[in-house]
Amino acid sequence: MKLISLINPLTDFNELAALCTPADALLLRQDAVYLCLRANVQWPVSQCYALDIDVQSRNITVPDSVQLINAAQWVELVVQAEVNLLWPS
Repeated sequence: MKLISLINPLTDFNELAALCTPADALLLRQDAVYLCLRANVQWPVSQCYALDIDVQSRNITVPDSVQLINAAQWVELVVQAEVNLLWPS
């Protein structure tokens, strides 16, 4: 599994989809959590996470398709992943 961390809400989903397989996971961090406000976002992966502190600090609600995780769970994801990418880098 690749863990792809998004930090920018202006991500080009076509480029992102080219990096992903359904087995990969996406982590929304920093301003990328604003992507949760888009209607009907089709995530290019089977698992999508958002860092809870970033969501809470921006006072937004995440859809059911996004799982909130804390810092300890983030570390676990990093350890489990074969590859970790920051997008955009």
